[in-house]
Amino acid sequence: MTGDDRTVIFLHIGKTAGSTLRQVLKRQFPSSQTLTVRARRRPRTDTIADFARLPAEDRVRPRLIMGHTVYGLHEGVPRPCTYITMLRHPVKLAFSQYRYVQRIPSHHHHEAVKDLTLEEYVASRISFEMDNSQTRAIAGDLGTPVGECTEEMLEVAKRNLDEHFSWFGITERFDESLLLLRRTFDWRDVRYVSRNVSRSRAELTPPQRELLERANWLDMQLYEHAQQIMDTRIAAEDGFADELERFARANHRYRTWGRVTYTWPSAIKRRIKPEVRDLYAEDGGA
Repeated sequence: MTGDDRTVIFLHIGKTAGSTLRQVLKRQFPSSQTLTVRARRRPRTDTIADFARLPAEDRVRPRLIMGHTVYGLHEGVPRPCTYITMLRHPVKLAFSQYRYVQRIPSHHHHEAVKDLTLEEYVASRISFEMDNSQTRAIAGDLGTPVGECTEEMLEVAKRNLDEHFSWFGITERFDESLLLLRRTFDWRDVRYVSRNVSRSRAELTPPQRELLERANWLDMQLYEHAQQIMDTRIAAEDGFADELERFARANHRYRTWGRVTYTWPSAIKRRIKPEVRDLYAEDGGA
């Protein structure tokens, strides 16, 4: 368990490898001190509002809170807390969200989207997930209509990321991210087995890529900002390259054991008793 006594809020942005990260996070805290914010197909405001309505003793107990939520949940935590999150390249994230909605019949947009092209889906403006979803989440925005995000929202997101997030990771740099996580909180075991990885090999055309870049123009800037912060921090970390190489070897050995002790039992459990989806899971999944 971490020596940092603040409650850690994992702001889980869908399709950023957050389900894989949850394995690591749960290992750091007793289950009695872990809370996952859940709901079923409710408005976005319910994550924060429902949490705030819990008795104070239930809100002060957890040292790890996880959920598909947005910045602002901390206002209901009656003790010091800090945020962590994962970011992903906006084009890859938006495309993954689109593919997820198409293949999951239980998603509340599935019937409307299953026969739409990517271009039609973006033009429909029916989903926040295709319109700067990472900036929205980190800025704590719950209601700006699709297509109306502003530079001010980006500045709020950058400021929150800089001032209120002890750590963030980048999906495309997952191992580097985990080593920074370990150093940030002085945690020991951050080995992992990838979970909920899509097997789709669909490729974007150049025009589609440009479309998603335009639709997620704030996320593109936020992602670049995050990359620069990570580069700066890694450059200041002594022995990071050697530690990264050792971690890659150790995690390669761990994956065989991890599949036996975690991946396969989890798959069997889901077949026997389908898990309750977290809030916004219909919008984002893993």
